[in-house]
Amino acid sequence: MEEVNLATKLGRLFDGLVTSIALALYVLMILVVGLQILTRWVLGSILGSSLPWTVNLSQMLLVYITFFGAAVASRKRQHISLDLLVSRLSDGVIRVLTGLRTLLILAFVGVMVSGAYPLYLQNRGFGMGALPSHPPFTEAWLYVPAVVGGVCIGIYALRDLWLVAVAPETIIEDIKGEDENAE
Repeated sequence: MEEVNLATKLGRLFDGLVTSIALALYVLMILVVGLQILTRWVLGSILGSSLPWTVNLSQMLLVYITFFGAAVASRKRQHISLDLLVSRLSDGVIRVLTGLRTLLILAFVGVMVSGAYPLYLQNRGFGMGALPSHPPFTEAWLYVPAVVGGVCIGIYALRDLWLVAVAPETIIEDIKGEDENAE
């Protein structure tokens, strides 16, 4: 049986946490949108009104799901890339391109996080439609997932950069995947 070190355990715990948060947000959004449909089309015709806060909350949840979903995609290395072309290149070129791609991801995340935090501070006092005007329902909280999701994406990018340096075969196998087995 293979011994699992602390870094692997922490990595799995972090992966599980990010995935669980993304899944919980997704389920919550389905429930809120379902409630919105129910109150607008079923109860709205009977009672004459709907719940206006469901529109704003579903919009907010969409922003959260976008950034946590991007973190889950980064963990699985399923972000947009040209794997068809890259998988045909030599292992050394794949290693260099993967390192370059990862550095570009880190730069993008740095810009995103450094831009989102000042916007969070700037929008702290503004309410969001029919939602209560206190945290976590202010417009400022629309920038929180950009910061938290960006940090998660950055952690996965640092993991990939580490793997490119110390265990490039894992990255190369991930990119080449089934192509090598098919030949």
